Order: sequence, then structure tokens, then C-alpha cells
Amino acid sequence: MPTTGSWLSLTTSASVDSAPALQLKVDEARAGLERLGLTINASKCASLHLSGRPPVGVRDSVFSILGAPMKPLAEGDAAAFLGAQVGFHVIPHKSTLADIIELGLKIARSKLAPWQRIDALKTFFFPSAVHLQCMGTFAKTDWKTIDDILRPEIKATLNLPQEASNEYIYGSTLRGCCGITRLAEDSDIAAIDSAFKLLTSSDGRVTREAVDHVRSVTCRRIGRTPSNNEVGSYLSGDNEGPFRENRGSGVASVWSRARNASGRLAASWSLDGPPSISHAGTTMRAKQRREVMKTIRDHYRIARGQVLINKPDQGSAMECVAVHAASNHFFKTGDFCRFADWRFVHRARLNLVPLNGSSSWRTGDRRCRRCGNNVESLAHVVNHCMRYTSLYMARHNSPVARLKKAVAGRFEVVSENQAICTQRLRPDLVLRKGTTTLIIDATLPFDNRIKVFEEAATEKRTKYEGLKKEIANDHPGEVTVFPFIVGSLGSWDPANDVLVKLLCSTSYAKLLRKLCVSEVLGYSRDIFTEHISGARARHG
Repeated sequence: MPTTGSWLSLTTSASVDSAPALQLKVDEARAGLERLGLTINASKCASLHLSGRPPVGVRDSVFSILGAPMKPLAEGDAAAFLGAQVGFHVIPHKSTLADIIELGLKIARSKLAPWQRIDALKTFFFPSAVHLQCMGTFAKTDWKTIDDILRPEIKATLNLPQEASNEYIYGSTLRGCCGITRLAEDSDIAAIDSAFKLLTSSDGRVTREAVDHVRSVTCRRIGRTPSNNEVGSYLSGDNEGPFRENRGSGVASVWSRARNASGRLAASWSLDGPPSISHAGTTMRAKQRREVMKTIRDHYRIARGQVLINKPDQGSAMECVAVHAASNHFFKTGDFCRFADWRFVHRARLNLVPLNGSSSWRTGDRRCRRCGNNVESLAHVVNHCMRYTSLYMARHNSPVARLKKAVAGRFEVVSENQAICTQRLRPDLVLRKGTTTLIIDATLPFDNRIKVFEEAATEKRTKYEGLKKEIANDHPGEVTVFPFIVGSLGSWDPANDVLVKLLCSTSYAKLLRKLCVSEVLGYSRDIFTEHISGARARHG
């Protein structure tokens, strides 16, 4: 039973001070297991005898089971325990690291659709690394190497240039980003998570041994018996007070990894009472022991997403994208998304498309190559260049047609893009149901900060205020003006949901959002493609 043997050698070594005492513990465990009908096979077991006394390191003690010796692990040797290499100064197999990199590259370079590659990495590849991170098999620098190798492949999958902001890749999906895992950061979070789970285990024996071990490690660090507060300071990565002097704490352990990680991530531990961890204003106690990794990881992802939004060039459209999940509905499954749209959307939202005036820092001729406008920006091309008026109109009519289809059989269509009443205004749709009348007018502004959506909505309500009063006089009842706003780069305005809930069922509303976002985005991509083709044909 190799697992039983490995467990004996590891857990008893922390509770005894000599080789004979450890041998007695092994004998006691063997006898207890035999009473349960279990037998230990010494040839499949290994022992590791460590000493924190000078010289710190491995001792060549040999332990036996009924006279059969177990294999003693020397410095640098390792035994596999629950998938982790256990030993002293173990040099991880670089072949394992190479296998991890190869697996990630195979997925990133596979013939899957690009959104399937991203989903496969997030679903299978990154979670497979968590166990190795919790065991501390590889150093943080090794995980960073994997990040550095995979990052260009992920950007290529998104059709992004290498100068694209890394925050877009690693930021939270709640901020419109891709939510890719940073393995180097996760290795630190996993070290904190593993240590906290030991101290808050529901098994009292595990908790007691964990507390004894971390106190002994802290004692070696400060040279005396520590208080609970000092143990918490040690785990928090404190280098002041009794920790100012850099005494070695002995053998590297789960506690030293947690200390180093806590210092880098600014996590604060408290052991005055039930163990707890505080990070970025959030305190996690024993009840949240399974949420530590997710909580800290989400904090950094959201922070990166906010950093991207705050950027003047690459963040202006992302602020609009971040306000509703429907704007990124195709990221995971590719629903209603053409490959050409996928290649366009990420570059467009980060303002990294090849246009003369796409970025404020560009120099040289910034004029539009089709109409001569002063600045050939993406906003000009997809919203204002008069050469594409027919395409703008088709794009505008697309969500209106979707709304009309959604209300079929529920509302009476009083008018569609027709001049009504004395003001001769032409709202896209006027719907009536009983005494309720809805005036709907769609607009597709360029995604340039959320204030653009708010200003467009205010403009529409002001425009139709007189028409609203006139209809109310002719048909007594409730009359409401509803601006319907979708950004030209596929951003869904959350204010649309009020209207959508009135028009259709919840299930169809989800489909309606996806269709409107994807169709508007597809038209914008077609406009951009026609512009680039025409510009090249004209200027070479």
C-alpha cells in the first residue's frame, strides 16, 4: 500500500525528534492498520528524515516495517504522493513543465474555432494546473514562463497585435475582457489557499498539526516562542519588528510559500481567534475556506478590467461593452458570430484597427481615404462616412426588424418608420396594446464611453416628447418613449431590458439580445471591410 507508507513517513516526522521515536510511530501505525485488516508493503514505501538542526537537511536514517526496510529519500530524491513530488530540495522534472507547455500550445494552435480554443484553455488546461500549484511543484517563475509562451498564441487567437493591452486577456469577463488565467498569479493564490485550508480543516487532528507546524516554523524565524499575532504576521509576509532580522526558518514548506505569496499579494492573516485572511477589504474565515482562491483571483481580474477601461484609447469602447454580458455573448460559444466578425471585434473594441486616425498618437496624414474627412477614425468609418449610408440604414433596420418580430401577436403595430400626427416625426415603431402605447426609436451610436448611450437616450426622449403628448390626447392612456440603443461595435445598453421585458418572454429576450448584438456587429464589420477594400483600391 504505497499511499499508506508515504502518509506514515510524512505525517509522523513533524511530531517526533529522533529516528528511534519515528520508528516507534511507524510500528504503532502498522499495528493499528493490521487490526483493520490492512497490510503495508515496505518495498512500495519511502521514508524522509529531515532535521532543522545544523546542519539542516536530510538524514540517512533507515526505517523498516517488520524488518523490511523502506527506501530512504536522499536530498534531491522524491516520492510521488497524491500526484505531487515530495522530498527535500526536489528538482522538478523539466519534462513535466515541457509537457504542460506543449499541451497549452496544442490547444492554442489547434484547428478548433477560435472561441473553442479559448474555451478549451479555460475549461481544461488552466484548471489542470491548480493541483501542481497547490503542491508547490514549480516555482512562480516557471509558471510565468508558461504565461509568456501562451500569451502571443492567445492574442493570435483573438487576432490581436502583440501591442494589445494584456488587461484585455487577463481581465474579468464582468468588465468585458476574456478572463484568461494568469498562472504566475494563480500559483501565489494557490499557496495562500492551501495553507488556509490546513488551518481551517474540519479534521481536528489536521488542524492541530498544522498549527503546531506553523508555530514551529515561526519560532525558528524569530528565535523564540511566537504569539498568535506573530504567527499571523509571519504568514502575512511581515518584515518588520521581530522579522526584521533575516533568520532562516529551516526547510521550505507550505507556510514559507504562503508567507512569500501573501507578501506579494498583500494578503493579511489573523490567528487571534479563528483563522482569517483579509485581502483588498474582504475578510475570509473558515466558512469561506473554499472561496479564498476565487475571491482573490476575481479581485485582480476585475482590477485589470478597470485598468483597461480607464485607458484613453483601448478602454473607451470597453466601458460600453462592460455594462452588459450580452455584448460578449459569443465569446464562449460563438453564437451568431462569423469568423470574420471574430477577427474584427477584438481589434475594433481596443481601437487597434489599421486606420490613419485610429489612435491619437499616430502621426502623418490622418485624413479619411474615401471621403477626405480630417480624421479616419473607426468612429468615422462605421458611423459617419457618407459613402456607406445604405449600409448604415441596413444596420439600423436590423434591430428594428427583430423588435417587430418579437411583438408579433402581442402588440398592434400602429406605424413603422412613418410620419404620424401633426409633427410629422418618423419613429421606427409605434406599438399599441389596449390603452398602452409605446414609441420606439432605435439608434446605434459609436461605443465611446457609456455617456454616449445616456446622451442618445436623452436626445430621443426630448425629440418625441411633443409626439407623446399628441398621441396621449388622441388615445387616452399611458404613452411611453423607449430609445433602443445598441453600440455600433455590439455593445448592448442595459436600459433596453425594460423595453424587451414588455415585448417578449424572458427566454426570447436572451435570443433577441444575441441577435441584435451579432447582426449590428456584423454590419459594422462589413462597413469596415468595404472601407479598407475601397481605400486600398484607390490609394494602392
